[in-house]
Amino acid sequence: MTINISDKESVKPKILIVDDEVSILQAIKRLLRKSNISVELANGAEEALVYLKTSPVDLVISDMKMPGMSGAELFTQIAALYPNTYRVLLTGFADIDSTIKAINHGKIHRYVQKPWNNDALLEVINEGLEIAKLKQENVKLQQLLKKQNELLKGLNTNLEKKVQLRTKHINLALSRIEHDHKATQKVLYNLININPNLDGKFANSVSLLAKRLAKLLDLSPQEIHDITFAALISEIGLLGVESALYTQPFNKLKFNQKEDFYEQINVARVILNPAQHLNPVSEILFNQFEKVDGNGVNKLVEEEIPIGSKILAVAKDFWLLRMGRVNGITMTDINVRIEMKKLGGIKYDLTILSLLLDNPNIISNQFVETPIGLHEIEPGMVLKYNLFTQNHMLILPEGHVFTDVTLNKLKHFDESQNTSLKVIVESAEQQS
Repeated sequence: MTINISDKESVKPKILIVDDEVSILQAIKRLLRKSNISVELANGAEEALVYLKTSPVDLVISDMKMPGMSGAELFTQIAALYPNTYRVLLTGFADIDSTIKAINHGKIHRYVQKPWNNDALLEVINEGLEIAKLKQENVKLQQLLKKQNELLKGLNTNLEKKVQLRTKHINLALSRIEHDHKATQKVLYNLININPNLDGKFANSVSLLAKRLAKLLDLSPQEIHDITFAALISEIGLLGVESALYTQPFNKLKFNQKEDFYEQINVARVILNPAQHLNPVSEILFNQFEKVDGNGVNKLVEEEIPIGSKILAVAKDFWLLRMGRVNGITMTDINVRIEMKKLGGIKYDLTILSLLLDNPNIISNQFVETPIGLHEIEPGMVLKYNLFTQNHMLILPEGHVFTDVTLNKLKHFDESQNTSLKVIVESAEQQS
């Protein structure tokens, strides 16, 4: 959920500004005077550390050059002591080498060059508060999950009550989310990606393959959207089951463990229930373990299984086999196709499976579109797919319209991380 800095909330987000120049402190404070943000000031790094001992903050903005301890050194300590605090460095052009070093050591999240543009600085603050809030929600979520697991351990209660108890906190969190579809989807995806036992790379791979299969079937744009997102969060139900059920290959589970593993479809339904606009996605996830011969979890016959669930079954199983999550052995693309072909008409829809078998390049990133480098992007172009970091955290959402500002930011990020970002774009007319 995007946190607009003009929103009025019951608990104000708090930021701390650190600089030895009073004029800088006052300038940023004036910039934020109309926002619903609590602003605190510190005249140096030592004063900031003293303040943080008793008063936690969501975001810290610090100048790079200060007497005594520099901004980079300050953020090294803050990263160790208060890792969930978002860190923004103010730096001059002459400090760029020190700034890149701080980024590479993971001590700052963003930097802003002086003199700054007010709108750009507000955008950075807005983004930082959003990420900080998401981290806080995730910490609470993990604490509640741990507490629930401790309370439920050893109890002989029915599985339905376990699901309700373990996902109650997720329902409460979702009930507070505004009906902003893209924001809801971002939160749900990041909830999965932050979990150390789940793999954002796997989720992205399944989602891309499902999207391409759906396009080859000439489904409607809305159906393609729902299937793509369902594939991206296909493992969200695992948040409500024991981690031991999905941290080992599926075929090594005992019969009763597999029954508990499949309970994730009920967890997913409970999690998504407050978001009524995601009902089609919920239905796809609820039937993702169906088989076309009628012997799936819910015993649906082929005609009753949603097309999205059939697509997800093929896309997800491909990557489960490919990554060794079925038998504990990674497989080549060719061997995966051989294994899946054996279950055509039994587990998988023959038409969908044929698309996978007859299009060997469908797994390649070059199959549908060719990515371009940042130097080829022009303002007005539209980002076609979500752009993620190497750690699979979302940088820019699909549909973002590039501007000179965002292009410059991406170029700075690309240079600082010593990467070569490539993206898929389209014109505004193509998107329409």
